[in-house]
Amino acid sequence: MTLGPLSRRRPRPRTLAVAALAGALALTLAGCSDEHGPREPEPGPEPGTVTRGIDAAAYVEEYEETQGDGSVNYSQSLPGDSETGGPQVPEPQVPGLLDDNTFVDAGTTGFVDPREDARSTFALDVDTGSYGVARTLLADGVLPPPESIRVEEWVNALPSDAAAPAEGEGDLAVTSDSGPAPSLDDGTQLVRVSVAAREVTAAERPRANVTLVVDTSGSMDIRSRLGLVRSSLALLADRLRDDDTVSVVTFEDQARPVLEPTPVRETQVILDAVEELTPGGSTNLGAGLALGYEQAREGYDEDAVNLVVLCSDGVANVGATGPGSISERIAEEGRDGISLVTVGYGMGNYNDHLMEQLANLGDGFYSYVDTFEEAEELFGSALTTTLTPVAAEARTQVSFDPERVAAYRLVGYDNRAIADDDFEDLGVDAGELGAGHRASALYEVRLAAGVQPGQPIGTATVRWRSPDAGPAEALTRLRAADPEAPATPSLELAAAVADLAQLLKRAAPYDGRPVTLDDVAERVAALESVGVAGAEEVAELVAEARGAQS
Repeated sequence: MTLGPLSRRRPRPRTLAVAALAGALALTLAGCSDEHGPREPEPGPEPGTVTRGIDAAAYVEEYEETQGDGSVNYSQSLPGDSETGGPQVPEPQVPGLLDDNTFVDAGTTGFVDPREDARSTFALDVDTGSYGVARTLLADGVLPPPESIRVEEWVNALPSDAAAPAEGEGDLAVTSDSGPAPSLDDGTQLVRVSVAAREVTAAERPRANVTLVVDTSGSMDIRSRLGLVRSSLALLADRLRDDDTVSVVTFEDQARPVLEPTPVRETQVILDAVEELTPGGSTNLGAGLALGYEQAREGYDEDAVNLVVLCSDGVANVGATGPGSISERIAEEGRDGISLVTVGYGMGNYNDHLMEQLANLGDGFYSYVDTFEEAEELFGSALTTTLTPVAAEARTQVSFDPERVAAYRLVGYDNRAIADDDFEDLGVDAGELGAGHRASALYEVRLAAGVQPGQPIGTATVRWRSPDAGPAEALTRLRAADPEAPATPSLELAAAVADLAQLLKRAAPYDGRPVTLDDVAERVAALESVGVAGAEEVAELVAEARGAQS
């Protein structure tokens, strides 16, 4: 970020916070009565609205002002399309941005003959970290490393039109739709299975105990990483309800408590903790998480939502460093009601694999934040609206009819597979969905000869543990699409972003398909022209990918 003249800079955040607190203090005092004593705090307005007037953006702007914008002088020449079409992914060449990152290739599933294996079983996943990482790299003119791409996270990062269950109809609703597969010209169909969790209003959600575990090591001083973390904490102070609590633990060489569990109505105390987030030292991630869980357990309330949020670049170079070394504690706390959400910051010296695996172990989800707008979406809206747990150990099993399906391929979810025979065993770790969460899975399906449009070709069953009612299931039937009828716009956009991800991943069996970035750009432009939600952002990504490969 390039700052303008001094006169255009915003005031320092402490000054802003004190001014904003005047209104908040008046509201707090209004809730007291000399005659009747203190009143219980009223629930705040709907999440996503400013409740206290804190200028959270000022924290990241101030950090960039003092640290510089962190820009990198790029000098690279990326090759263009090959004769077969599609981008050629270069070896990492950008100093800083692609250096010392850790990604692990999840693989790419091929087509399966249902006569050999008719069932496809996987844990539901609402992570979006892979998409966020790619968005950051493409915005800087760099193609994401193929191993960084997990296709389902790209699909699930888009807006979903899947309908949530109506009141009294359970925790999850499962639906399916289908259409021609746009990246294949052999009659293959695309089938989507969509899962939507029930909605919970702000007034209905339980009280929240949020423990932030903040990486303040030296690597967090790169660009504006810690500035974004400061803004994230300020957003929580701005948007959570008065009776919610926030605590903060930081870690570098050692872990230390910065803020004990504090009601959000004590806003200034929380903002003072923001000021204490300064970088330096190595990264003892294990110690930070251990202390964070101790803090979360101290403030644990079985009637509340209890959450640990790890804010880090994932680099762990002191103490316990691998997911296996701290996995037992994380998994145990997840089972005992404290979920882990991991939020990644920064690129260059970034460990995507660790952040994703920790969230999976901790029964939470993994997101990546690269701008204040993304921080505002996550901490100012999404995190608070999805805090209420709805479905634990959620998994999907799709069973194809071998008489009507010649072959099928699950697009993504490559590192989320579950053994078919473990589908009904809720003791086997799977995924977690909070209120309002949505997850989709795409299948490419080659039909047997003679199958007519509308005929059933299989079933999709979702199984989970309800916090109120125990084991639960929902089922939908998969049907053959009419090859002459277009898919719904939302399915077309999901197909486009999946094709974009797989073009950049360049993994078999995607090589050699008759689809290029130009094809995807044309499809997305048509969707953008009719106002399909999410199409504008995907169109921008496609344009950036074309620019990066030229």
